[in-house]
Amino acid sequence: MGIVVGTSGHIDHGKTTLIGALTGVDTDRWAEEKARGITIDIGFAPYRDDQGTEIAFIDVPGHERFVHNMLAGAAGLDAVMLVVAADEGVMPQTREHLAICDLLGIRHGLVALSRRDLADEELIELSTEDVREATQGTFLEGAPIVPVSAMTGEGLDALRAALAELPGAVAERDTTHPFRFPVDRSFTMKGFGTVVTGTVVSGALEKDHPVVQFPARKPVRVRGLQVHGQPADRVQAGQRAAINLTGIEKAEIERGDQLAAPGSLLISYLLNVELRLLENVPRDLTQRTRVRLHLGTSEIIGRLVLLEGETFAPGETQLVQLRLEAPAASRFGDRFIVRNYSPLYTLGGGRVIDPAPNKSRRVKAELGKRLRALAGGDPAALVEEVIWLQSTRGVKQAEGFIRTGMAEKQLAKTLAQLSSQGTAVNIDPQEKKFIHRHTLERIGRFLVRVLEQFHQNFPEREGMTRAELAGKLSTLFSDKEVAQMLGRLTKDGVIDQQEQVFRNPGHEGTVSGEQEALLAQFVAQIEQGGNQPARKTALFDAVGVDQKAGTRLLKMASHAGKLVRVKDDLYYTPGTLAKIESALRGYLEQNEKITVVDFKDLAGITRKHAVDLLEHFDAAKVTLRLDNERVLRRSSS
Repeated sequence: MGIVVGTSGHIDHGKTTLIGALTGVDTDRWAEEKARGITIDIGFAPYRDDQGTEIAFIDVPGHERFVHNMLAGAAGLDAVMLVVAADEGVMPQTREHLAICDLLGIRHGLVALSRRDLADEELIELSTEDVREATQGTFLEGAPIVPVSAMTGEGLDALRAALAELPGAVAERDTTHPFRFPVDRSFTMKGFGTVVTGTVVSGALEKDHPVVQFPARKPVRVRGLQVHGQPADRVQAGQRAAINLTGIEKAEIERGDQLAAPGSLLISYLLNVELRLLENVPRDLTQRTRVRLHLGTSEIIGRLVLLEGETFAPGETQLVQLRLEAPAASRFGDRFIVRNYSPLYTLGGGRVIDPAPNKSRRVKAELGKRLRALAGGDPAALVEEVIWLQSTRGVKQAEGFIRTGMAEKQLAKTLAQLSSQGTAVNIDPQEKKFIHRHTLERIGRFLVRVLEQFHQNFPEREGMTRAELAGKLSTLFSDKEVAQMLGRLTKDGVIDQQEQVFRNPGHEGTVSGEQEALLAQFVAQIEQGGNQPARKTALFDAVGVDQKAGTRLLKMASHAGKLVRVKDDLYYTPGTLAKIESALRGYLEQNEKITVVDFKDLAGITRKHAVDLLEHFDAAKVTLRLDNERVLRRSSS
């Protein structure tokens, strides 16, 4: 299995020439590069030695004006070959490239002391000491330093030997993670269509696998795959690859986009990150400093919102929020670089700890504290804080790995642990969606206030129906989720459920003696009407109550189960309605269909009563209307 190695270093220190001597490939592809003698954009070259060592070299520009291109090439590197000219030593861009690679979390590499044919032994020794000093405290401290000349070939064998040691030092990529591929080039190839190139940073891809273009969230189809110019059935993490796409034009996909497995990245204009500023940054940063974010192969303009103070000093590490002018596709743990907007220089870098923050009005101090726990590394604390930060939005287990960077099994185990402790509450067992217990407690306090207000307004009612109470949460949660939360809150004694009615613990409906008497009269009048009871206005006149009081009494009787509302102005007793339904079912079982006229005659009622009753039975799923007739609705089972 090969690895991906990037060159880095100051302009004109011989990176491209050295790659050419090692591989025979000139990575300067553009006429302007050849004319100016400098690398402007990233180039690529495969390398294989006699021992079978396989390396994909990415040659990056050294000129400070093209650091943005250098950063695009740094996405997905396993190791770095820092190139320092023996006759010049460490230069400003050498230090910037080294700092960038360190901030990106690259942990392996070597130093090629190039142009040794232009330096005597004393100068080579001085340059070697210069390199040791510059790499102290970085990932290249103690790494091999190999003097080499691309022109004479001196030292190339020693450099090849040092390169052969790199694959053994680099940890093997985990191909079980979802496929991810930051695009660094897009072009059209005659006879093939759109082709994109990049480094597979995780997972694997075969031609028949589904893949999505991020951040557009657009599904794309793979026509063919190549590794080092050779057709392949599969590409996987750690390989440089070319992917031939179908159904998409070159202009529709570009550097900065990513191809990834469906649902494996989150899209957001906000990122909460842990950012380390370089010590040589010339000034403190303040709120809303405009910056350039380099994430994967993308460059996005944004502003820094400081979460742990009002200033950010060079050399410090702080939690900040990046507010971007274009959406970013990322996941927990992604490494990034931040550069000053203008003039251009590197400010620092770090890692994403919340790839799609929930929009929150919480004070920055509290948010910073929570994010610090996120960055801490303890699995249980990490998952708990992710769920807490998402508040009422909740976190599905399928999304959890994007927000935590954890393997699927470890995430499932941690969620089960938090659930058994009561810290995480599963509000959708099928989708495995969790909210924090503190969020459930806040919802419980809200519902208690809702019920308290309801009890004050309707003291005679036992409480609110499930539909009435669930309606207060319908904009945030599905019916299934509300049912789970009401069950949990009832079990915990936060609210009380009596049959289909919810109330605050200890509440009892209070009905005055006068109201009881009037209710009894209402029921008696409706019962006396049999299959054709009086409608609301006539009922109020018979009992002697006004519209407002009568309507309230009817609602009380309906919620108490003493009457059934068929229409706004028509109520039946449950017993009478059950008898009419029984007669209707019997008729339909014998005759299959019934018209309004047939039902009017069957029940001995007016046409208006018949129409209202049939519409009630339609809504209750007793009957099904077919044009002007009804049939008995059969059970789906």
